[in-house]
Amino acid sequence: MQQPVDTYSSFIGRALLAAAGPVTFAAPASSSELDRHNIENVGNFRVGVDAGAFIPNRVSWNGSGTINSLPVVASGQISSNTGSAVGGLFGYAFNDYLNVDLDVGYVSSSFRKFDGTVSVAGLGNFGGSMSLTGRVETIAGFLNALITPLGTNGRLTPYFGAGPGLAHSKARLQSFTVGPVTLPVNSTSSETDFAADGVLGFDIKLTRQLELGVAYEYVWINAKHLGSGSGIDANNGSVSGQIVGLLLEYRF
Repeated sequence: MQQPVDTYSSFIGRALLAAAGPVTFAAPASSSELDRHNIENVGNFRVGVDAGAFIPNRVSWNGSGTINSLPVVASGQISSNTGSAVGGLFGYAFNDYLNVDLDVGYVSSSFRKFDGTVSVAGLGNFGGSMSLTGRVETIAGFLNALITPLGTNGRLTPYFGAGPGLAHSKARLQSFTVGPVTLPVNSTSSETDFAADGVLGFDIKLTRQLELGVAYEYVWINAKHLGSGSGIDANNGSVSGQIVGLLLEYRF
């Protein structure tokens, strides 16, 4: 009478083992497979904020007008101090290797000196380096195409790209010193110009969706008349500079 019970128990045991077998003996996913799965599940959109230093290049400048009822003519180059830059971006990834970003940023720097020649009626002609006070502030937006040659599934993502944009700049020229005399100018000018930039950098994944990067950006602005105003008619060459900073991005 015991045999049917043993046979039934053995049958149930074999059935349970057969059902549990695939779960019990399935190989666990490796950490790299889990990381890749988590990264691939992130969406194609991202937002970011950045901050850094703005290093302006020299700008050619020539102008003429009247300062304190004195006719003035000047020609030379303006140098500015290293300033600051902040910005944000909204990006979309078409695939692992091609991205498009809308970058908007604000940069500012103060004037340092004017190198050139200045002629002031009643005072004479002066040449060399002259102190200059004032500042330039710019809000710019760029539509950049970015290439990620190694893809975006790794922990380190290098990239490079470029794009067109628009920049609105405002210059305030307060005074400059000619020989022993400091001449107040107090002029303000602003204009909106075509711009372009080039970017180079890399991102490091902190989490599945958060990245921290280092970025270099070269900015070129086709400015023409910054420094005009208050009786001064000025012409300048293109404005350019370099931005080096940190970028924090969130992918969703």
